[in-house]
Amino acid sequence: MAIAHCKRCGKIYNRVRRDICPACIVEEDRAFAAVRLYLHDHRDTTMEELVERTGTDESLIVSLIREGRLILRDNPNLTYACARCGRPTQVGRFCARCTQEMASAGRKKTQV
Repeated sequence: MAIAHCKRCGKIYNRVRRDICPACIVEEDRAFAAVRLYLHDHRDTTMEELVERTGTDESLIVSLIREGRLILRDNPNLTYACARCGRPTQVGRFCARCTQEMASAGRKKTQV
């Protein structure tokens, strides 16, 4: 087992699979369950409402979405900021427009 620092609380722990300690895993799993239950019952919620009603940090919610643990296909109003331009997105780090622009820029470089 590798010794590591928890990326959430900074404690030292024996790392098995995740980069957070067992106590933070329990806390994260509780938050995930609360968010998931709230989303199931409130399809039209926004990120602000979700954070307020569940008491879960927006950064954790976005992390759960990016990791694929939360899927937003049934929650059309739930968005977060694109890491590149700040426009609303529901999947990954970048909005569809930035993803397309970066892909186009990558193709142009390989053609040169």
